[in-house]
Amino acid sequence: MNKILLIGNYKAGVGGISGQMELLHKHLIAYGIECRILSTSCNTIRRILLFPRLMFMGRYYDIFHVHGCSYWGFFPIILASIISKILRKRLIVTYHGGDAQRFFSRFKFFTSCFLSNCQEVTVPSGFLKDVFASFGISCKVLPNIIENTLPFKERNTICPNYISMRSLYPLYNISCIIRAFGIVQKSIPEAQLTILGDGPERENLERLVSSENIPNITFVGRVDNKDIYPYLERNDIFLSSPIIDNMPVSIIEAFSAGLLVISSNVGGIPYVVENRKTGYLFDSNDYISLAKLMIEAVENQELTRNMIRAALVEAHRYRWENIKNDLFKIYDGKY
Repeated sequence: MNKILLIGNYKAGVGGISGQMELLHKHLIAYGIECRILSTSCNTIRRILLFPRLMFMGRYYDIFHVHGCSYWGFFPIILASIISKILRKRLIVTYHGGDAQRFFSRFKFFTSCFLSNCQEVTVPSGFLKDVFASFGISCKVLPNIIENTLPFKERNTICPNYISMRSLYPLYNISCIIRAFGIVQKSIPEAQLTILGDGPERENLERLVSSENIPNITFVGRVDNKDIYPYLERNDIFLSSPIIDNMPVSIIEAFSAGLLVISSNVGGIPYVVENRKTGYLFDSNDYISLAKLMIEAVENQELTRNMIRAALVEAHRYRWENIKNDLFKIYDGKY
């Protein structure tokens, strides 16, 4: 049985790429496969030292499965590409991130050079597959995995309890959600907004809430991935407003837990959320349209419940049992 080394900018309990690596590691171990994570998340000097470290460690593994993305997130791919070629190991790349179009355009030769060493490239969405195809790079779609243990909560009444679960960076545009909620508050005074996550924008966002005098907004801060569900359970509507994105796992988790998803229509999100079928989509940064949908979700209870039920069916596609066979074919070179 193949021994797998997972390589990427891994940090425990933070979701995103790290969350995918963590889930994959857990499932592979449970399946009886020898597997280990090598984190490349460190400063520049330590990253240089990762080359001899991977040379030594990599000898004991059959497959390098590297998870990367754009810019500094491309470093794990560079590292794994060089060492796998030296050690003659099978290299699988899973590419995440919604900014691939711009990154590949700027560094086409550079990215093609390292990706050409891969035996297989996988991406988590049809959106990224289309981007890769535009640069002549062949890849396979292998969806992100969601945690199987997230219980679905049947919501007989959809309450105006909204939640955001993205890091507080400009890319995720949380200010759009706050401005929309300010409009909603005037129509539904009992509405509540819970904001999970932390980042450099927190102070600016808290200042926006204060200057606009918007009540009932709670900043929770960073929450470990394993502790997310109680927040999902207490809320009914999940909000996401990124400017650029690929396939956020948080949306699939919201589907699985029984929340209605309202998201900006960018990147790979419309490949996951079908407008007015499994959730609502709005134009990026249009907080007025977002506010209207937030209100409509509460006023049109029947439509909202129908979308939630349809979204649960979509969520099942991302469970381990529905993904593992394709993954093992990729590992074995038989896909």
